[in-house]
Amino acid sequence: MGCNNSADEPPGEGFGRRVAPNVLWIVCEDMSPLIAAFGDSTIQTPNLSRLAARGVRFPNTFSVAGVCAPSRNAIATGMYPISIGGHNMRTQYNVEGLLEIGLPGEYGALPPPEVKMMSQVLREHGYFTTNNEKTDYQFEAPKTAWDEQGPQAHYRHRPVGQPFFSIFNLEITHESQVWDRRRAVMRFREGFETDTFPLADYEGWYGDERPDIELPADLEITVPPYLADTEPTRQDVRRVYDNIRIMDRQVGFLLDQLEQDGLTDSTIVFFYSDHGGPLPRQKRLLYDSGLRVPMIVAWPDGQRAGEIDSMLFSFVDFAPSVHSMAGIAPADYLQGQANFGEYKAPEREYVYAASDRLDGFYDRIRAVRDHRFKYLRNYYPERDYYLPVVYREQMASMQELLRLRDAGQLSDAQAQWFRKTKDPEELFDTHNDPYELENLAGRPEYADKLAELRGAMDEWLERVGDLGAVPEVELVQQFWNGLDEMPVTGRPQLRRDSLGRFVLESKTPGAQIAYRLLPEDERVEGWRVYTEPIDFDLDSGDTLRAVAQRIGYRESGVSEGW
Repeated sequence: MGCNNSADEPPGEGFGRRVAPNVLWIVCEDMSPLIAAFGDSTIQTPNLSRLAARGVRFPNTFSVAGVCAPSRNAIATGMYPISIGGHNMRTQYNVEGLLEIGLPGEYGALPPPEVKMMSQVLREHGYFTTNNEKTDYQFEAPKTAWDEQGPQAHYRHRPVGQPFFSIFNLEITHESQVWDRRRAVMRFREGFETDTFPLADYEGWYGDERPDIELPADLEITVPPYLADTEPTRQDVRRVYDNIRIMDRQVGFLLDQLEQDGLTDSTIVFFYSDHGGPLPRQKRLLYDSGLRVPMIVAWPDGQRAGEIDSMLFSFVDFAPSVHSMAGIAPADYLQGQANFGEYKAPEREYVYAASDRLDGFYDRIRAVRDHRFKYLRNYYPERDYYLPVVYREQMASMQELLRLRDAGQLSDAQAQWFRKTKDPEELFDTHNDPYELENLAGRPEYADKLAELRGAMDEWLERVGDLGAVPEVELVQQFWNGLDEMPVTGRPQLRRDSLGRFVLESKTPGAQIAYRLLPEDERVEGWRVYTEPIDFDLDSGDTLRAVAQRIGYRESGVSEGW
């Protein structure tokens, strides 16, 4: 494949009358709307402010979960995690931990056979797709998902004139970057202005130790009332803002690259976070502090520049919205809706979220929210609100809460999280009670709103299904057809059609097939997506190599030769 470092040709040339737009996603982690563009002036974030100045801000954007893997599961598929088994945090990358709670090691969420990753759909419609570099989809991504995946992935590697969909994941705002001084995720910064991100330099993007906070020690900050207003907590809050400061510089680096390449006027830019903030009673919870994220969308022609759009936007809307913006009709299986583009749907009334297993702890909670009110349903009211997640307890602000709890010195707002039982239902007025501390569910004047949101949740769960009702061990057995190991996708088989072309097939329903023609494809890492019969001369001496994988299954062995 060729390398295109400039706007030599308009993207989408050859795609018919409609010119396909480029799409760039800049995704940070664990961040609530704590930036000036969304009304928080604690620090300046000049690069996000300049993006907002030429884009549209969406302050009512919500994740489907308060933690990353289920959130990314929804983004990748356009389906709710509870509908496809991606709701427990997490199903991969922690075999020992999963074995400890009685699971047979890691497994993958299993959507219906027709489901494809959103990036694959874009590839099938002519896009060059890249992800740099976090995945965490709750399943192993098929080779059909990306043209490039990893620390070197970049839209600059596409063939000249091909439209791109590229994701850059910024990790500096992650929860671990508040408390872990062993490494700092300093990727995408000045000094790395090459057209690739070479592996030789990759380790250099990680500092040996977190740098000191550059923000002034007397910076005026606000500590939420559910946290202890002590110096260790204030230091964590300052670190959160300092990480946002660094992240903003990384955003600027990527926006500058786009401008240097002459692509700003042909690219739709999204900025958002994968869920809400990293601090205690934020991440992992279904309060707005764990679900609400900043989102900015900048269109190439500056349409609606500087506007604020209060529409409700859910993470399941990403896939259909981007497909619609690219002129692709959203697939019927998608559970979100297109909020932009050719297939734009009417604005939604509600957004929904779910919480299930968090590391080794189960606590099934469902949430529905309109523009003002939030309804929570607690399926285990006999259990504590607080879950002693070891990862979270490494944070100083969490340790402060536990210290004050044990000393009997928590305020009423702080003590709420440590109640030993939960209200079966909770209703919050997020306008008058933004920290969601006053449960209105038992007050008669809110009975109509409670009934409305209760009904909205029942309708949602009936419509999408809720696999959280199935014990996880049983769920895995269902996914694996009673086997002790994850099923393996059937190898691709080859046959000729009536025109003499080669057809690739797998016996596994829903298998996605990727192939390479060698030696032609030896100079690129990626695999092609099989979408139609292949003209291939068996007598040429070339080799056809193919693999198949259904989402949630292991990849087949490689079939080659022929």
